Amino acid sequence: MADFLGKIKGKIDKGISTVNVKSKQLIEKQKIKLQISELQAEKKIVLLDLGKLAHLIIESSNGEEGLISGNITEPKKSKEIKPDKWEQAVLSILNSICEGNLDSTLFENTNKEFKITAKALSAEVQKTIPKSEQKGQNLQWLGRVLGKFGITSRKYSKRINGERETVYEFDKQKTLTALNKVYSSKSIPVKEGKSINYRKLIISKSNEINALDNKIRQLEETLSKVGT
Repeated sequence: MADFLGKIKGKIDKGISTVNVKSKQLIEKQKIKLQISELQAEKKIVLLDLGKLAHLIIESSNGEEGLISGNITEPKKSKEIKPDKWEQAVLSILNSICEGNLDSTLFENTNKEFKITAKALSAEVQKTIPKSEQKGQNLQWLGRVLGKFGITSRKYSKRINGERETVYEFDKQKTLTALNKVYSSKSIPVKEGKSINYRKLIISKSNEINALDNKIRQLEETLSKVGT
């Protein structure tokens, strides 16, 4: 009888051990799949940026050799870029954040940098503009405003509270420097004959994509080995 009970206990212990191993493997697989999903979303953003660069090259080069050489000189412009009401709202909010205000809207905040979701930044902008004038200002529009006024940021996709969101990461000092250029003269002069090395930018974006592809490939290999 004792031997019989011992055998049953052994089978139960073995079954529990097998279930525990399977559970750990399942959790590990889900974790890897989530990492792959986040990297793929980040890659999608970089691909969109790469597409925009290609479009700028075609527009700027007019089908000439600039497309091959990569160095394209922008046409001279005498007019100045003045922020409209919506753009001014974005600049003002970023300035307020750099001065230590609106901390509750931030995703992360340190002495050197701050991170804010595109949704949170857009929501703050909309608070300053009457609803009757709120049209056409989507999340992609925010990125165009930042680029227009030379405010550099790192943009990436992240899952927050179960939802995929775009996050902007700003260096506080660089952001303040860019904002000071705006506020120093109520308008922003466009540099004449500025040469932009689009080829270098495209190589940089391509390297980002290659790096993300390598990370995804390594994770996929790891995933295939879990449980084997």
